[in-house]
Amino acid sequence: MSGLFTLLIILGFAILFSVRKINQGEIWLKETLGRYTSTTGPGLSFVFPWVQSIRKVDIREQVINVPEQQIITKDNVAVTVDGVVYAQITDPYKANYDINNVFVAVVSLAQTNLRSVLGTMELNDTLSNRESINAKLLESLDRETAKWGIKVMRVEIKKLEPPASVQEMMNMIKNAQSEKSAKITQAEGYKVSQITQAEADKQAKILQAEGQKESQILQAQWEASAKVAIAEANAKALELDAVAAQEFFKGNAVVKAQLQTIQASLGNNTKYILDSDILAGVSKIFGGIK
Repeated sequence: MSGLFTLLIILGFAILFSVRKINQGEIWLKETLGRYTSTTGPGLSFVFPWVQSIRKVDIREQVINVPEQQIITKDNVAVTVDGVVYAQITDPYKANYDINNVFVAVVSLAQTNLRSVLGTMELNDTLSNRESINAKLLESLDRETAKWGIKVMRVEIKKLEPPASVQEMMNMIKNAQSEKSAKITQAEGYKVSQITQAEADKQAKILQAEGQKESQILQAQWEASAKVAIAEANAKALELDAVAAQEFFKGNAVVKAQLQTIQASLGNNTKYILDSDILAGVSKIFGGIK
């Protein structure tokens, strides 16, 4: 009886310890007597002691640091490079049974691909094309790690530095280019200023010449108008003089005719009553004769 009780106690403890909790974001690979038997997700799972064992697999996205290394570029410049890989286990079975220590393998593969990509590029291209390098590394790593049950999400180069001597030379070149650009800008500004001044002087001379031309035209027009007015006034005066002369001679002719009539009458002892206007004309004529 006591033996049965002891067996029940042992069986109870075995059942108690065989109930295991699997957390969210984990996958368990269950092995029975060292052989894979099943894959278990989050929740409760039974693992029989001494018979079964488990392998925990974190299926969340992992941040994998790629250690710093020296890489020789195509133009024989040693650059210091490190990076980071974001990857996730998508097939726990492959990640555990197809390769030993999958994340170490990812790091080694990332370093190899870095050397392959940067070794075919010149220094200036490596410094100015990080996005292109990241894209090439991502494509290569994702393709080559798929057989291990790994999905590479992103690849980023954190550090990409040439030697100190090269950096110093690059800074000198950059400063020289900046100085050159400043001088070119200054020269262009001076050129534009001179051209603007010349255009302003030219425009001022043109305006001055046009002003003088307009002034001369107006002066000539005024003089012509004055001459026309003088000529018209002279013509009018001549016309008036001609009219006056015509009236004068016409009046004298009338008076002369009247005198001839008077003379004829006096010769015949004929008496006439003369108008005062006729007498005045006679007086004027005789006065003019004196």
